[in-house]
This record gives sequence, structure tokens and C-alpha cells, in this order.
Amino acid sequence: MGTDAAAASKGRRVLRGLAALAVTAALTAAAGGDRVRDYPQGDGIALPLEASTSGFEHAQVGAEYWVSGPLPDNGTARPLTVLRMRVLRVPEGLEVVHYGTVTLRQTGGYLIGVTPDLAVGPARPFVVAPHDRAGAYVWVRVRVTGPVRGRLSGCRFWYRQGAVEFRQDVGCETVIRLGSPLRGA
Repeated sequence: MGTDAAAASKGRRVLRGLAALAVTAALTAAAGGDRVRDYPQGDGIALPLEASTSGFEHAQVGAEYWVSGPLPDNGTARPLTVLRMRVLRVPEGLEVVHYGTVTLRQTGGYLIGVTPDLAVGPARPFVVAPHDRAGAYVWVRVRVTGPVRGRLSGCRFWYRQGAVEFRQDVGCETVIRLGSPLRGA
């Protein structure tokens, strides 16, 4: 009889464990589930025409450069908060080191494409007013590991409007090529 009692006790523990997993899964799904797959597709981010392509043709193997992401516009009548941005395609010869955020005030109001030196803060969310241009944008720190075969391209934004978080892919492209170093660099 001792074996039956032990087996029954073990069965109850297994059932309690399965019930706890089911509750955890339900709570995770209610909270947004897998952060990559479960964001609904958004269309709130609009890009200005001048946000097409930037480039730098003086890169050196082993050097690191800051590459700007696109400056997003809010194409909706509600404010949106940009949570983060990531480059979707990183070509052979480049690796992403990390992401940061810069305000337009820090760059004198200019959208800079690629630069070796810039005081970029940590990646942090920023708000874009309805039908307005952002006052900040995301920067990507890249390291050149060899000849660059392709372009940094495609940008994925995650943003929040009200209580809903969205993801949206937008076009962005940066060409980085090896070349003679710039004077003073």
C-alpha cells in the first residue's frame, strides 16, 4: 500500500506542476507572449523622403562607426512611444556592437548618416507627437570585420500607442565600404 500512496502523491505533484505551467503560459500569453512573434503589425511610423540611403566609403577593418537609424515621423493622430529599433540585415564584414539613442538637439538639428565619433546615450524609449517628427532617433554601433559585402538594411521598430505595443518594419539602408582613411581620423 505504501507504493500506491507514493505513486498517488507523485501523480498529484505532476498534476500541480502541469497546472502551474498552464497558468504561467496563460499569463504569458495575456501579457504579450513571445516578444518577437506576438506584437501586432503596426503602420503608425512614417518616414520622411530624405530618410532613404546613407553611406560611408572610408571604413577601416577593425574600426567602429555609429550609423543612424531613420528619423521616424508619427503618421497617426495619437502619440506613439518608440521602444526600440533593430537593423534586420547586417552584411558580411560588419557586426552590430550595440544600439543607442541621440536627440536632434545633440546633433545640432541634423540627421547624420555615419560617423566614427558621437556621444550616443544608452538605447531608451522616446515619444513622437501626433503627426510630428521625432526629436530623437536610434543609432547602431557597427564594427568592420572585413570587406563589406552588402548593405545594412531594413529597420524594425517596436512602439507603443496607448496600451498596445506594435512592431513595424520600414525601409532603411546604409552603405559602408572600405576605402582610404579620412585625414585626421
